[in-house]
Amino acid sequence: MEKRNIILLGLTIILLFFFQMYFSPKEPQKQPAQSSGQVEQAPGKSEEAKATVPSTSGGIPQPSVKGLSVQKPTRTITAETDLLQVTFTDLGGGISSVKLKKYRQTVKRPDDKEIIEDVKPYIYLPRTFATVASGLATDETIFKPDKDAVRTQDKPETIVFSGTLTDGRSVRKTYTFHPGIYTIDMKVEVAGVDAARTDMDFAAITAKRESSYTFKGPFYYAGNKFEQVDKLDNNVILGKAYKYAGLDDGFFTFIWIPNTDSLPAATIMKGDNDIPVIRLALAGGTTSGKMYFGPKKTDILKTLNVGAEKIVDFGWFDIIAKPMILGMNYCNKITHNYGIDIILLTILIKFIFYPLSVKSYKSMKEMQKIQPMIAKLREKYKDDKQKLNQEMMEIYKTKGINPMGGCLPMIIQIPVFFALYKALSAAIELRHAPFMLWINDLSSPEDLYTIHVAGYELPVRLLPIVMGATQVIQQKMTPSGGDPMQQKLMLAMPIVFTFIFWGFPSGLVLYWLVNNVISIAQQYYINKKVS
Repeated sequence: MEKRNIILLGLTIILLFFFQMYFSPKEPQKQPAQSSGQVEQAPGKSEEAKATVPSTSGGIPQPSVKGLSVQKPTRTITAETDLLQVTFTDLGGGISSVKLKKYRQTVKRPDDKEIIEDVKPYIYLPRTFATVASGLATDETIFKPDKDAVRTQDKPETIVFSGTLTDGRSVRKTYTFHPGIYTIDMKVEVAGVDAARTDMDFAAITAKRESSYTFKGPFYYAGNKFEQVDKLDNNVILGKAYKYAGLDDGFFTFIWIPNTDSLPAATIMKGDNDIPVIRLALAGGTTSGKMYFGPKKTDILKTLNVGAEKIVDFGWFDIIAKPMILGMNYCNKITHNYGIDIILLTILIKFIFYPLSVKSYKSMKEMQKIQPMIAKLREKYKDDKQKLNQEMMEIYKTKGINPMGGCLPMIIQIPVFFALYKALSAAIELRHAPFMLWINDLSSPEDLYTIHVAGYELPVRLLPIVMGATQVIQQKMTPSGGDPMQQKLMLAMPIVFTFIFWGFPSGLVLYWLVNNVISIAQQYYINKKVS
């Protein structure tokens, strides 16, 4: 095989290995944390520290990180619908937990998926506070609910929490639950705001990213443009020019959808422990809207009627990933198995590009035939690289050979590969999707069993090994040049690919394995036809 083809394959492997870095949101740089809520601290501290820190932008004050006394919750109150289990704390009358009944935490953990991460010190949402002459008044007091529990069946149910800020002004938080939907209606009313600025914070996810290839963080939609905030180095001031704002956690999301008649100005900022926070400035001390806690599923998000389906975004590969998922969802209505759908997708792609594969194999065969001529040229012009290249290009032109033709099928597959990777990492349909036997989650690496050695865990995975074996077979069948060094390099490719694919989602390894098997069959057929 020509050297430039080797270089191209090498670059492809490097791209596969490092693409998570290139096509993923980067971690925000560490900066001194800006507090956007109370910090828990032992009782008895001086009240002098209850001051506000000047805002870095937008004129929005930030609560001080010192001197706030700690209240402890005395009890929790539960609200349930057919989709949600919501836990309230009487401290602040806020939501401390939201579990999704239709989704599991992990494949091996049957308990419901918790959508609010451990985001201390933001132990509930929304958190309300006001800046007053004496410092900071917060809602970290005990609120009284009008019901001990809520359970919706065939009609909406409401629970109201009444309490006060620490300066004595009354606060009322009203939540309404509906059967069959993932949204919760909310209204917050703070009395006596004529002498104070009242703000409200939402914090639902941490800044920690378990995956470098899936976006996690704040986003907003201004009506004409959807934006993901990759880096939160500075406050993002939305004002009132937004339809919704939220916090994305990969497969799931929290969305704040304000009512237009009480639209609060919004700012996205970095809070304690670098936690992303959505801060609202309550006009007149009152605001209302909807809170969505649920999966990033297009048909569900469309029912919100605010363009929330734009949240399902796969970055650069959106144009490929979305039709791919749509097609697999359509097939799944018949197969009921996304593993089979990935196999059918692979067959379809190979069928579409079959003519190109034939041309590629023929090109490699022709390249093999002219290797003796190339070898003589290299010997003749070993001290004149420019002349060597000119003579080689003349041979290619005379024989009608494209030296890059052998790698075209792989080049074309790279965007499909990335798009499928993004889909497996963020498409809720593929989360925990089983295939067969021990392959019970196509969106995660295969988990056949684990060997424990000297305190380390070594996962044993069959799919990457089989995929590597098919890579060897395919490599043996592929026409190659006469350069022994190049042949050794090509034989090392399967080992490199196996190593790279070891940590990939099993659905992606399945795609590449099936692709290899089909390529072997095509290679066998074309080799016989060409010879």
